[in-house]
Amino acid sequence: MKRFVYINDDDLSHELYCDNRISNRKYTVLNFLPKNLWEQFSRFMNQYFLLIACLQLWPLITPVNPVSTWGPLIFIFAVSATKEAWDDYNRYLSDKKANEKEVWVVRQGSKKLIQAQEIHVGNLVWLRENDEVPCDLILLGTSEPQGVCYVETAALDGETDLKTRSIPPACMGIDSDLLHKIKGVIECPSPDRDIRRFDANVRLFPPFIDNDVCPLTIKNTILQSCYLRNTDWACGVAVYTGNETKLGMSRGVPEPKLTAMDAMIDKLTGAIFIFQIVVVIVLGIAGIFGRIQKQESIGMFYIQTRAPGMNY
Repeated sequence: MKRFVYINDDDLSHELYCDNRISNRKYTVLNFLPKNLWEQFSRFMNQYFLLIACLQLWPLITPVNPVSTWGPLIFIFAVSATKEAWDDYNRYLSDKKANEKEVWVVRQGSKKLIQAQEIHVGNLVWLRENDEVPCDLILLGTSEPQGVCYVETAALDGETDLKTRSIPPACMGIDSDLLHKIKGVIECPSPDRDIRRFDANVRLFPPFIDNDVCPLTIKNTILQSCYLRNTDWACGVAVYTGNETKLGMSRGVPEPKLTAMDAMIDKLTGAIFIFQIVVVIVLGIAGIFGRIQKQESIGMFYIQTRAPGMNY
């Protein structure tokens, strides 16, 4: 499925696509308690101890006070939930810092300083040296005469060497003053997580070029979380924003982590549970047979058997 991005247009693209607000939170205020409890009880060990605690509420089968089991169980769950809440709060603070970072964009033909979360698809974003890229951009202009810039992509692929990015041939020769007025349309694929591929095309509107279609590749992009290096300034148009950037698509929802020790404890708990079930079944059957035999021997006490040889 294709998406069409209208360059430097304040109306056509804004209503179709999301803004640049990012969110990596795992919980909300409303779903924290049920979701966290569901995650904790997805482990067999917690299910086992909950079952034991519930059985101890039945006074006929337990000799101990239920508080001795429910107290530690609730304490452990509360500590785990508190840790999850703290981690999610730190994710919220990190998102807030990224969303409120100030960036320069072109609005109605002039530069404006806005928060990163207010960037929309189609906005022209201006970067200075050492700036972090706030969203996925198609490079349209740089301070270099050759139309190139250098970016650090360590946050994406772990590589520390600088990558070269270049503007498309259709934008060659456009100075910084004309970039404020540039108009056109970009046809690109729907958001995906592939950071090494980007197949699209751009068509600038007159007077910049006579409606010629120019192909775009990954070499013409600067992606979110990269850093502009060794280049005074660069300008690009936002094509993917927020959680629809290539980095945002690859993050996904944080899954509950299960360490090797946790997995081993779950297996041991399962083995103990099976052993207890077997012991209960065996002893239960033995108890039933023993009770039957005892009832038979007691039930016919009035029949007296004479000694051998006395019957005549």
